[in-house]
Formats: sequence, structure tokens, C-alpha cells
Amino acid sequence: MDGARELVPAGYGWRTVIDLHAHVLPAVDDGPRAVEGSLALARAAVAAGTTELAATPHVTWELPTTSSAVRAGVRALQGELDAAGIPLRLHPGAELAVSKAVDLDDAELAALRLGGGEWLLVECPLRASAAGFERAALHLQTRGHRVVLAHPERSPVLQRDPAKLAALVAEGMLAQVTAGSLVGAFGGTVERFALDLVEAGLVHLVASDAHDAVRRPPGLLEELRAADAELPGLLDRAAWMTSEVPRAILAGGPVPRPPGPPPKRRRRGLLRAVGRRR
Repeated sequence: MDGARELVPAGYGWRTVIDLHAHVLPAVDDGPRAVEGSLALARAAVAAGTTELAATPHVTWELPTTSSAVRAGVRALQGELDAAGIPLRLHPGAELAVSKAVDLDDAELAALRLGGGEWLLVECPLRASAAGFERAALHLQTRGHRVVLAHPERSPVLQRDPAKLAALVAEGMLAQVTAGSLVGAFGGTVERFALDLVEAGLVHLVASDAHDAVRRPPGLLEELRAADAELPGLLDRAAWMTSEVPRAILAGGPVPRPPGPPPKRRRRGLLRAVGRRR
């Protein structure tokens, strides 16, 4: 972690960085095709300062990954990491399409929660139309599953109507932004919206959504440092988003409050009014 601390100014004092969204299991979805790619991703994560990583393969109608497959994959890959001397602890999880999630029974959903705790990682729709998404996500909560919303900044539905995300957060859901989104990895529209969401106080954790070591790498701290230039004060809550909240999600119990008000850009953010209403 000494190298990771050098990525941020003195005084911020990261102790651990926990990444709760990564496609690290080999030959499961659109992540690494073989274990060598998984090991490369893991080495890149450690080099970027990550000590714990959730394996979150897609669970969709096209990729109906089961909890037993995830747990077997995590056990096998953890053994490979340990044998290779890569100091990274894996946790089981999944990234669920909401249309698939509502069709699963509660026992299977519970087995797919992040780290086996209380929280499901639910993918925000990447299509321009996703009727019923909010209703389905709320239905999962009524069944006793707490919800983390994955990459809302990349959802055209939420970009058009950010009040939808604010309403889901008000219902107790958490929002997870992809670190690369904050620095333009998915284009300028996504970058602006991601920064707007942070500014509005609608982001609770940052994760990598890594798929490999190069094209979709597992970085967090370096991206946050770069984004701080656009959103001064972002680093003041970076430990909360990359360590404290992820730790609470894995451990269970209450999610800690943010360290003060959200950072503000020098120019008015598009979601300032949404942030004031919350």
C-alpha cells in the first residue's frame, strides 16, 4: 500500500482500498478468458492499491451465472492468487440484471450478495429504454435485499432523468460510480454526469468495473486524484467511497455517513438543484 498512498497527497492516509465491482473470474462472462488474464488483473489491482476485490460476474438471461459457480470460481482463483504470491483477498458477488434478479428465488439472491452480506449489486440499464427498472429495483428491496446501483452515470435512462436516481437513493439504495467514468474513460457525457452525481451527493462508493489489466483496468486512487482537479475536494471523501462504505457493505451494519458536504465544482453542476432537494 505504500505505493498506493503516493497516488494521493500527504495527509489523506488510505489504509485499505476495497473494490466491490470487478469481472475477475476467468471464462465466466466478458472478463478474462483464462486464469492468466485473471492473475494479470489481480496484479494490476494490487499495484493500484487494492487489497480486497469482489468478483462480480454478470448474472443475466444471456449469462445465467449461479451463486455456486461464483463461489467455486472465487475459491479456485483465490488459490491461484495465493500460490502466485498476489496479496489480494477475493469476495463473492455478482452484477445482476434487474430483469433476471426478480426471477430468482430469495435464497439464490442472498447467495449472490456482495461478500455474502446484505447488498446486491444491480446493474443500471445501459439501454436507452428500460421500462420498469425502478419498480423492479424497489421490489427487490421489499423482498429483503438491499441494493447497490452499479454505474448509474452510464445509464441513458438516468442521464435523461437524474431525479429517478435521487428517488432510489432516497429509498435507501446506494450508488456506485465507475472510477474511469470520472476521468472520461466512457466519454465526455458520462464524465460530466458522473461528476454531477458526486456533486449532488448521490454517489456512495467508487469501483473499477475492471474486465482486464489494460483495456478496462482495476484502478481507483489514480482516477480519483485526477478527478479532484475538476471537482476540488473529491479526495476528502475518497477514503469514504473506497474503504469505509465498501467495508460496511461487506461487514453488514450501518453505512457510515459521508465526511462533510459533497465537493463542488467551480461552475454550477447540472444536478445542484437535485442535491439541494435531498
